Amino acid sequence: MWDGNLRKYVGLCFLACYFLLGVPLWYKLTNIYRAPLPVEYIKSLHENKFQDVHLVIPVYIKSDTYRFPDIHNAVQIQVNHLLNSKKQYVGWSLQVLAYESLNATEIKYSDNEYHVVSLVLDDFVGYSVAYDAKETTVFYNDEAMVNNDIPFYVAQSLVEHTFALEYNQLGSDLSTHGDSMVITYNPNMHLSISLLSGDGLPVAWEIESTLQRYFTPFREFMAPLVNFTVDTNIVYFNDLNLHMLKDHDSVTSQELSHTVDLSELSSMNYLSDSGALNLAIVFPSNITTPSGFKFINSTSNSSRISDDWQSFIVPQWGNIIINRNPLPPNALLKESYLTPIMYQFATDVFQLLGLTKGSQDLSSPFVTIDSFKRLTILRNINKAEETLWSLVKLTQSFQQMSIPQDVLKNATEALDLRLKIIDMLNDPNLGGDLVWNEALSLSNKLVKSSETAFFHGEMVQQNFFPQEHRIAVYLPLLGPTSVVIFFGFIKLLKEKPVEDTSEKQEKEVIKQDGNDQLED
Repeated sequence: MWDGNLRKYVGLCFLACYFLLGVPLWYKLTNIYRAPLPVEYIKSLHENKFQDVHLVIPVYIKSDTYRFPDIHNAVQIQVNHLLNSKKQYVGWSLQVLAYESLNATEIKYSDNEYHVVSLVLDDFVGYSVAYDAKETTVFYNDEAMVNNDIPFYVAQSLVEHTFALEYNQLGSDLSTHGDSMVITYNPNMHLSISLLSGDGLPVAWEIESTLQRYFTPFREFMAPLVNFTVDTNIVYFNDLNLHMLKDHDSVTSQELSHTVDLSELSSMNYLSDSGALNLAIVFPSNITTPSGFKFINSTSNSSRISDDWQSFIVPQWGNIIINRNPLPPNALLKESYLTPIMYQFATDVFQLLGLTKGSQDLSSPFVTIDSFKRLTILRNINKAEETLWSLVKLTQSFQQMSIPQDVLKNATEALDLRLKIIDMLNDPNLGGDLVWNEALSLSNKLVKSSETAFFHGEMVQQNFFPQEHRIAVYLPLLGPTSVVIFFGFIKLLKEKPVEDTSEKQEKEVIKQDGNDQLED
């Protein structure tokens, strides 16, 4: 009897260990980890991306001829009226301050750190934006002063002209891009300069000294916005398939795009398309095009024209400089030839980056780049929020997808960077050149952190383990084990108690003695 109860007790222990220890342990070891993303916060940002953004740009106003003690307050009222009259997708404003308040601080500001408005008495009313400084000059006459029109003139010049980029673009969705010419912004861009000759004749060029003298200042000027790296190379027996157009008297941009073969140059670039610019200087072949290209210097849709070459912009790629005539043997391309090409390319870079449109000149590069920094910061914020929202949608679509701790860390870092950037944009006491540079750098890190979270190895591969799959994988192991334990325990319950042999013999002896006594 005792042996049967022991067997049942042991079977019950096996069954309890299986269900109370084995099953939870299996579920825990096969369960996926899903870090708790701030879903609701990211969703609120997606629904209203710039709900907590109000960009403030400080502007200091001064007058050398007359003293206008309250001119900044009057201009502020007019500026607010102009900005409030137009719908703003992203809230922004100008903080108009007296120039004396800038000089009253003990902080030593560098040149062009803040935008300054200079009031100048003249015979006419107008404005001009400096080419080499962040300064707007507003001209006024005695009549404008008597009629108190100066505040309106200043406000109109600032809002509709000086800060025209903000005025026009912050009124619409920043995620829409209407210019197919512009490349995707990247803080680190690589410029690949290639000299292509249709022949195999030796050629040399003074590209190193030209870049050092004429392109390095441009790189330094653009450094707060874009960091350029440069490489150069010479390619022989390649004219980009332009010999197919040798008999054309004129070439349209569409014909050129259908003919040019950029595959070899693109394959030589080790960077992604979004981080690469190209400058190709092409000479025809003496064999295929002995008389040169007739369409050079003819009427076409190109940009500036020189005597021997013509520049064409390839959207989202770079520039092609097409020379009319082939190279002579042992040619040397000197700085005098390369310098105007570099100037032309520097002008076209502004169009490729989106700072100018068409043949528009960059009349005020300091002001335009400053505005472009602010717009880029806001676009980076928008891009990061879209990336985080895509991450949330992905994790919600696949409930069994793993969310590593690193993803949560990167997402949290991105949201913290966003708040830090917005504090810098919204603070009216900031807004100097150093602040815009720092905010731009942080916004680039913001985009990188959000993309790192989304493109995490486990997220990209979409590694998830559905519940059905988890059961199917372990069923060959769990099935037989469960069957053996379950039916074994049932069998134990159905077993009848088996009496011990000695006890049975004693009972038989006692029974036999009893029968013997009855017989006596």
